[in-house]
Amino acid sequence: MRADYTIKDDGALSEEQRLDHHWTENWKKIGNRRRSQWRIKVRPEYKVVRKFAPPAGRDVRVLDGGSGLGEWCILLRDLGYEPYGLDLSTPTIESLRREFPAMNFVREDIRATSFEDNFFDLYISWGTFEHFENGLTDCFKEAYRVLKPGGTLIISVPFYNQRLKEIDAKQGKPEKSGDNEFYQWRLEPHELSEDFKINGFDCKHVEPIYTREGIGRHLHHKYGIPYGNFTRFTSMALNPFANPNKFAHMLIGVAVKT
Repeated sequence: MRADYTIKDDGALSEEQRLDHHWTENWKKIGNRRRSQWRIKVRPEYKVVRKFAPPAGRDVRVLDGGSGLGEWCILLRDLGYEPYGLDLSTPTIESLRREFPAMNFVREDIRATSFEDNFFDLYISWGTFEHFENGLTDCFKEAYRVLKPGGTLIISVPFYNQRLKEIDAKQGKPEKSGDNEFYQWRLEPHELSEDFKINGFDCKHVEPIYTREGIGRHLHHKYGIPYGNFTRFTSMALNPFANPNKFAHMLIGVAVKT
């Protein structure tokens, strides 16, 4: 695993308060605009969910851990599931409750939720488990508790890919200092698979995703090319020929509670 750090914000905030503030500000930057469903359906997470999720049904409960603006919950509802959205951003959850009073949105920490044991059939979480400095174990343990036996866990986490390993071999891994604070963990495929197993899950699938986005980051960080249309179209052109193990930005993993 490799830790990423960011510029320190407010040292007086607790980890939970810092994450609440971070994601609230993140959604503000995009005007709290949700993506349309067709945009979700072309993303790699959707393909994996459709392949490994249990069939939809009125009593098939799904937890979206780190639900953000609620777009996945809305999609899952429309597909026939019973979704529950959980997030640390207080204003975001309050807004979703006002907009969708018939849906289930809660402001809680995914490491310690109020849900009953063996409650969910499916648990999805995109880029959330990695944001706690003491590691991913507490997230996995809580996921195991709230999932039914045989329930499915599908998560994505940042990928410690070959490109970053080559950079770290030359410059050394990022280190914590007085000017920065922890942001996230990056994992290798075998580490994600092992985390599933040691926390009571049977790992079914792990793969790198978002190679195109990783190429864009490479162009920006190595060559100083600003993010924009040029990097977007260049990344799209290079994507079919790129090695995902070197450039992919994220990993997605699927496991079943044993």
